[in-house]
Amino acid sequence: MSQIAKGANSYVPTVTLRVAVRHEPLPGTPSFEAAALLLDGNRRARGDADMVFQGRPVHPSGTVRHVRNPHDVSRQWLELDLPRIEAEVERVLVVCSTDNGTVGALAEPTVEAFAPDGVCVVRYRATDATTETAFVFGEFYRRAGGWKFRAVGQGYASGSAGLMADFGITVTAVSTPPATAVPPAPATPAPVPAAPVPFIEVSKTDGPPPFMPPPPQPVSAGRPPASAPARPGHGWTFGPVFEPYTVEGKGRQVVTADDRLPHGPVLIELTHEGDDPIWVDRLNNRNKDDQLVFNSMLKDFRGSTAVEPSTDRPLRLRVHAYNRWTLTFRPLAHARRLEFERELTGRGPEALLYTGPVADLKVRLRDETGGSLCGMYGYEVAGRTTIADAEENLLVNEAGRRTRVTAPLPEGPLLLLFNDAEGSWRMKLRAV
Repeated sequence: MSQIAKGANSYVPTVTLRVAVRHEPLPGTPSFEAAALLLDGNRRARGDADMVFQGRPVHPSGTVRHVRNPHDVSRQWLELDLPRIEAEVERVLVVCSTDNGTVGALAEPTVEAFAPDGVCVVRYRATDATTETAFVFGEFYRRAGGWKFRAVGQGYASGSAGLMADFGITVTAVSTPPATAVPPAPATPAPVPAAPVPFIEVSKTDGPPPFMPPPPQPVSAGRPPASAPARPGHGWTFGPVFEPYTVEGKGRQVVTADDRLPHGPVLIELTHEGDDPIWVDRLNNRNKDDQLVFNSMLKDFRGSTAVEPSTDRPLRLRVHAYNRWTLTFRPLAHARRLEFERELTGRGPEALLYTGPVADLKVRLRDETGGSLCGMYGYEVAGRTTIADAEENLLVNEAGRRTRVTAPLPEGPLLLLFNDAEGSWRMKLRAV
């Protein structure tokens, strides 16, 4: 768990997070209302619907929810489906307001975010709230392909009206309807939000008490056909969480990852300028090649894969190149995901994630280098800590200028390594 101070920030995994806004339940403390504000690149809400709170508990996109237990007045929950949040949303603020007292009167006001397995990934406790009646605890924001949390700790003496006005929302637009009211169905079909991810019960000192928030009201519009599988969840806990970083170079070099790269499987992204070939080998403890990480002749190469550093030494890579290149190290949770709702396109090798049910994967590849191999392996990572321990499946093994193949996928979570892909490709899931 990462506990941070005001002004600090920390990376969080790109998964569905449960965010608790809470205080110690002492007698005489005022009631409060937690909310989430979805903001664009200009730090403005796009409309009234970008505020999610008790009176409007589900964002139209289905990616942000407000959940409240009527028997626990000291804690409210926000569910953030980070992988699905719309691309134009750059940050999500976590805020609260009080209507019969001040934020400073709350005992130890705290915001903390939990991964699907119940592990607290970040916590911030406000220590300087005084006479404010509205408060910005912090913000989740995009950075380097992932998400970070910053502890803001900014209060508003002008209350919720002043806070919302700062981000383009008028207070009359978000007045709370009666508790029994049900938000009207949207005029156009909306996506079906993923079901809440249950927590594993943990102790009160290490995380939330063993309370499972009640499921939100389902959205009736826009459901997939009965033959389509349920939308897969997006919890991904395989591999460590860390702050991404990049190494740049030119020509042939040996790269040693520093102590920012933890032990465990990680995502590596490679770019290379020009039309010359490039390949990268992992070095063993004898300083010799022991794994081919990248090998491509694609012009202006862009690709990714997963690599497992050894537990007893830093990861060392030997880059064979002629032009400028970059290596970026990221958590595996940052890899793109295969989903039933959309076709995935790309070019070159790529590591992909799949968390859904048994399905068939249709793959089309147009080779750009003269008819080379098209190959993909799948790794069943549930309950595993290393790629070597995961069950391996050869999913695609074809050759030629144009490849069209359907591969059977077992139930996720799966790590898919499309390592042999010398051209542009398309993938689409088909229900079984």
